[in-house]
Amino acid sequence: MADSPNHIELFVKAGVDDSSIGGCPVCQRIFMILLVKRDAGQLTFTLTTVSMARPPAIFKKVASRLPALVHGEEIISDPDEIVSYIDLHFPEPPMAYNNAQAANACMDVFSKFSFYVKDVAHSSAALVTELQKLNSYLENSPYRYLCRDGVPDHLDCMMLPKLQHIRVIAKAFKDFEIPSNLEGLWRYLKNAYETPVFAHTCPSDQEILRHWLDKKECENLIREKKIAFVLEGPICHSFACP
Repeated sequence: MADSPNHIELFVKAGVDDSSIGGCPVCQRIFMILLVKRDAGQLTFTLTTVSMARPPAIFKKVASRLPALVHGEEIISDPDEIVSYIDLHFPEPPMAYNNAQAANACMDVFSKFSFYVKDVAHSSAALVTELQKLNSYLENSPYRYLCRDGVPDHLDCMMLPKLQHIRVIAKAFKDFEIPSNLEGLWRYLKNAYETPVFAHTCPSDQEILRHWLDKKECENLIREKKIAFVLEGPICHSFACP
């Protein structure tokens, strides 16, 4: 199967056990896209989890950063180039979107979240404003996903992993929860959790937490707040909606 012209190798961040999926939203984005294409019969793929502290020899031969895609002689490690390559060679189902309103509603959500959890912004007000903007779009949208029904498109594959990080990390770092009155946003998340393409690619809450604990920009906040995280015990996925 690996010798098939339709077979892809995808390398993604590993979890702490070196085999589970790590908490990288970009890796999840590519993983989701490949599942959509696979389910349409376009391709097969092998998923290899990689610890950058102990990268396997097979990975060191082809790339130095994650995610990385190998297809025949092609090796790509820029996420946007990976997406373009997949669409070019495996066009079904089409995953491009042409919805400026949806794109605009998503544009600044993750950046405002990042400013907040890294203590660049000390208030959640800007994050809440962006979440409200996204919620307003979703409440007036007739679709199951951001731009359509059926299967997630590229905007969903980019936003859903980010929204999961917002849920887990804003609560852990700032005791902030997405307001329960944002019904459109919660409906969108509920639909995602019921979608195998998202649920099967989603890392555990612990791995998402580890991903952010490794960020140097968060060191002062973690130290000042004396944040204590439970990283052992059962693997947890926060898939419950209010």
